[in-house]
Amino acid sequence: MSEYDSDESLNTEDLNEINNDNDIFEEQEETVEIPVKSIEREPQTKIVKKSELKKSKPTPTAKPKKERTEAQKAATLRMIEANKKRKEEKLQNKIDDVKEDKKVDVVKEDVKEEVKEEVKQKVKVKKPPSEKQLAHRANLVKINKARAEARRQGLESGGKLGRKKQEINVIKEKIIYMMPDNDGNFKQVRAPRLTDKYMKKQEDLKKNNSEFDEIQAKASKILKQTKSGKVDKRSQKTEAQLKILEKAREKARLKRLEKLKQKKEQEHEELKQTITDSVIDVVTKPATEIKEIKKKKRLTDDQLRQYQLKKDIAMF
Repeated sequence: MSEYDSDESLNTEDLNEINNDNDIFEEQEETVEIPVKSIEREPQTKIVKKSELKKSKPTPTAKPKKERTEAQKAATLRMIEANKKRKEEKLQNKIDDVKEDKKVDVVKEDVKEEVKEEVKQKVKVKKPPSEKQLAHRANLVKINKARAEARRQGLESGGKLGRKKQEINVIKEKIIYMMPDNDGNFKQVRAPRLTDKYMKKQEDLKKNNSEFDEIQAKASKILKQTKSGKVDKRSQKTEAQLKILEKAREKARLKRLEKLKQKKEQEHEELKQTITDSVIDVVTKPATEIKEIKKKKRLTDDQLRQYQLKKDIAMF
């Protein structure tokens, strides 16, 4: 017996017996016949094992209806009566509207008949034509026949009826303006037209230019001018902007004065300190030391010459 063999292993005969037992158990399992959906008219069924059937959900039981109270019944009766009354009123309104429409139609027909009678009474009777009108018509017929005959024979049919146009000879003069160009030739130039609109435009331009000059004299910077001579508002500050600018200038002026005052006080303090130091040095130090310090502070001849030269150059 090898190390891989065991006492509990199954041979082929044992496996066949187990399979046969399973088939017998499946054959003995109960089956159920259930209805199936189909196109045919007769109901169709299908045999299914009980184990394959799905557990069907329990059908919900209907809740018992509550009995209505006396108040609810009375409210329902009132609502039914109100609906019935509203329907009767609606039907009555429709009947009234139909009656009114019929009355209006009858009135309209009566008015039409009255208008027709009035129109018949007002029809004017045409007067018979006078002898002069008849003679004029006969003359026109005669002229038209003569022209038609002349047209058939290929002759001139004569002039048209009516008054002849008055012939007037109009002489038009055309003035052409010519100007010399750079090549020595002359070219045509459009003539200037001095209309009322153009003259008014020139007067407005002069007026606007004079106003612009006055505003420019008062302004603190160069302003721009439009084609019509007015001030371009984009280059001109508004009143609010001028107020803000004035406040800023005043603030800057006060700040400048404050700085100047501080500078003067600082210079005064420095001068006062130098004077006190010099007085203390004179009192405390001997005369020999002071002379030596003065000698050190004095400039040499070369330094004096260079200083004078710089001064002369700065004058030019």
